Amino acid sequence: MQELFGIPVDTLLVILAVALAVSLGVVAILAIRNRILVKLAVRSVGRRRGRSALIVVGLMLGTTIIAAALTTGDTMNNTIRATAVDALGETDETIAARGAVDDIPGALGAATGTGWLDEGTVARVESAVAGSGLVDGVTGAIVEQVAVQAPVQRQSEPSVVLFAADPARMDGFSPIVGAEGADLSLGDLRPGEVYLNQKAAKELRVAAGDRVLVFAGGTGAAERRVRDVVRFKGAGTADAAMLTSLGAAQRLFGHSGEIRAVLVSNRGGATSGAALSDDVVALLVPVTDELGLEVQTLKQDAIEDADAAGSAFIAFFTTFGTFSIAAGILLIFLIFVMLAAERRGELGIARAIGTRRGHLVEMFTFEGAAYDLAAAAVGAALGALVAFGMVIVMANAFGASDADEGLQIEYAVSARSLLIAFAIGVLLTLVVVAFSAWRVSVMTISTAIRNLPEPPAPRRRRRIVLAVIGLLLGLLLALAGVTSDTATPLMLGVSLALISLVPLLRLAGVPERLAFTACGLAVVIFLMLPWRALESVFGTLAMDFSSWIVAGLMIVVGTVWVIVFNADLLLGAVMRVAGRIRGLAPVLRMSMAYPLRARFRTGTTLAMFTLVVFVLVTGSASQASFVRSIDVDDTGGGFQVRAGTVGAAPVDDMAAALKSAPGVRSEDIAFVGSQSVLAVDARQLGTGRGFESYPVRGLDASFLDHTTFGLGAIASGYGSAREVWDAVRDRPGLAVVDSFIVPRRDNFNFGVAPDFALTGFYFEDGRFDPIPIEVLDKQTGATARLTVVGILKETAPFEMIGISTSQQTLTSAFPGRTHPTIHYFGLAPGADPEDTAAKLESAFLENGLEAQSIQEVVDDTVAASMTFNRLIQGFMGLGLIVGVAALGVISARAVVERRQQIGVMRAIGFRRQMVQAAFLLESSFVALTAIVVGTALGLLLAWNIVDDQRQQPSWENLTLHVPWLNLFVIFVVVYVVALLATLAPAVRASRIRPAEALRYQ
Repeated sequence: MQELFGIPVDTLLVILAVALAVSLGVVAILAIRNRILVKLAVRSVGRRRGRSALIVVGLMLGTTIIAAALTTGDTMNNTIRATAVDALGETDETIAARGAVDDIPGALGAATGTGWLDEGTVARVESAVAGSGLVDGVTGAIVEQVAVQAPVQRQSEPSVVLFAADPARMDGFSPIVGAEGADLSLGDLRPGEVYLNQKAAKELRVAAGDRVLVFAGGTGAAERRVRDVVRFKGAGTADAAMLTSLGAAQRLFGHSGEIRAVLVSNRGGATSGAALSDDVVALLVPVTDELGLEVQTLKQDAIEDADAAGSAFIAFFTTFGTFSIAAGILLIFLIFVMLAAERRGELGIARAIGTRRGHLVEMFTFEGAAYDLAAAAVGAALGALVAFGMVIVMANAFGASDADEGLQIEYAVSARSLLIAFAIGVLLTLVVVAFSAWRVSVMTISTAIRNLPEPPAPRRRRRIVLAVIGLLLGLLLALAGVTSDTATPLMLGVSLALISLVPLLRLAGVPERLAFTACGLAVVIFLMLPWRALESVFGTLAMDFSSWIVAGLMIVVGTVWVIVFNADLLLGAVMRVAGRIRGLAPVLRMSMAYPLRARFRTGTTLAMFTLVVFVLVTGSASQASFVRSIDVDDTGGGFQVRAGTVGAAPVDDMAAALKSAPGVRSEDIAFVGSQSVLAVDARQLGTGRGFESYPVRGLDASFLDHTTFGLGAIASGYGSAREVWDAVRDRPGLAVVDSFIVPRRDNFNFGVAPDFALTGFYFEDGRFDPIPIEVLDKQTGATARLTVVGILKETAPFEMIGISTSQQTLTSAFPGRTHPTIHYFGLAPGADPEDTAAKLESAFLENGLEAQSIQEVVDDTVAASMTFNRLIQGFMGLGLIVGVAALGVISARAVVERRQQIGVMRAIGFRRQMVQAAFLLESSFVALTAIVVGTALGLLLAWNIVDDQRQQPSWENLTLHVPWLNLFVIFVVVYVVALLATLAPAVRASRIRPAEALRYQ
């Protein structure tokens, strides 16, 4: 990764290191000056080891979540880098015809007609870099997709990469390693012999000595003998690949003396060489400009893409981990407040014999720093382990359970990321500890020594000032949100203003219960209103994940206020229902008395639990709803099978070819639509912006006739998607684009946006004025002007990305440059899509056709999405550990604090089981209240999200789907664990002997 939170990683690490050094330096200086306080603090750490271990667990959770997010980003970064290195080997740059596909040899459906180069280009390139010391290898190469069949084994593979290069120029590139481990050379191959890599051999089930048939660009079958099964990392050979000499490939394709590209290997390793790309390109540009070619920095671009992907994953997981981190901060605060309460008598005596408030702050800071350093170190290490588990889940989601299939996850732990997580964890905890220490140092000595409640402090003026400041700040934020049409400052501002009203209402004589309840309810109601209602008052508002975070935090604050200040009413209701059970009434009263008296502790713990449950339910329900909305119609656009051929062997008239295709029943196929693809540069006219790379698609008349792909936005003058598609078919120069390049008010995406983008309207508007754009074919220099009249829905598949126009328009603008390489098949009723796809692959093997049923694509997409959603649930569920830890801390503290009370109750007849039940019911009150309330609030917000998205043209059929089974299992497990965390303190409390407790001071 190069950036984190928008800051260069190295810069961020230096900033955090300096801040950490300064903070720990200040603590160290204070420790040297006050060694007695240090001894007292350290003694407290070692006095109750079990309690210390529990505190460390509570403090480490925030660091664990941060470290897990960073390590997951490192892993995805490393995975994409490794994939690029495997695909490119030592190749850093390519010189090819302008507009050639970047990732050689290109994907299925790549543009056809890209030019061949004269083999003499290699010498020109070699002379350009000679003597620079930057390059250690230059070779001409042919990298093309071919189809291969193993007749004896009855296996075929429609897409195999054929790699051919000059054997004499392979120095500096990746070695070819044979099955026996020896280095081989393309020059060792005799006529008619080839190498296969391990993936190709596995797919075809062949070994050295077997015969295969090669179909290259419609030239018929060429028989070849497999010389050996090899390992090779070269240009485009990460998947199934065949290796041969350059001369043999030239004869196979009928292009004697020509190559597809010149490959350049920079000095250094497979990754480090990319750092020299800019200098190498500077040497090559004069030659490529003269020859009309283009230099592509494949390795450098791939590494930059990997960095961007890693940053996107970090942003994604840190966003979803925000609530758990907030809960962790509350836990830290609660732990140190309770530690202070436990030692209140000791602290009062210390103050009485001359210790100042500052000394108490220092003592707690020393103790907190000891816990903090241990917790941050353990948390960073545990975060790496959590990330490893997440990576395993992601591997399944991305189809990497098979070692040869899908995106192969490469786990990586960066020391830099662990240091960043450690530093953030330490600094965050130190800040909270210092604030907590300052808060608990405010005490009256006499009441502290006698362990009596603190008398109310006369802080009326300060509270009024803070309330007025909060009210004014809230109103200013709300005004800023309204004027900027942004939801986040409006939500935060209104919530802050309502919260700030509480002290003013109390000043006006409003009862405490009424003031807190009214303002809490107002915050919840305002933030839980349907977003349509908010926009009807404040106008259209832009939202992003920060809106969700602010809303979640404020909703939980308001809800906790309502519950805590009305818990006695809740107790009354419970007593009316359950109090009639003999023996249960006194236990219920005891279990509720302590939470009602200790509002701060109860409210803080309830907030932690509710916060995590709320975000878990909201995220799970909303994500499940979007996944469930994926269907065949949206993905297939009215077709049931999608297929692609290699660019070197297109099928120009698929409908006619089907009539004579062996094994294909023509009556099973009702219609077929075809597409061609061309890599171009595009720009929006009238904006002053330059050209950016983007693909353009040519859709034939049959595709435009039968497609049902919906449009999320339509240009003025058109009434429906069908009208737009008909216009694209009938009027040359019209186009439809995908939604990735269209600006949005609401930004809930983490991915990197394309460089080419439209401006002047928002996707949510649904309507826009027709947009003129210009596309440039870099290879020929020809340009064409198009008018965008439609935007595809967000539900359209990734395979429709690009600028889509009619094939007639594309052929007229760029004659001879495009041929159809993508085909969509609409099947007759009763036809089996999977069977038809298999028959199509067999019939068009020579064209390298790969086919897949749309239903299979949808099933794979849904399965991967559900797996990823469970991963997010697990990650967000880490915060539930915070709630469990809080219950453990509170229960342990309650045993000490209520020792005499327990003794009195035992003396008047409470049995051990009743004491245990009281403690367990106390924890149950917090856990069950948080689960019920958090679930209800989460479902309401999820419904708001679904309802808002349902107003958008892309999601009209979206409905709320709640994964009840997943949530039920999670909450049952958490509830049981919460009871187990309380069980040990409850058992310890039940064993207190009345006589000992009553003598306890």
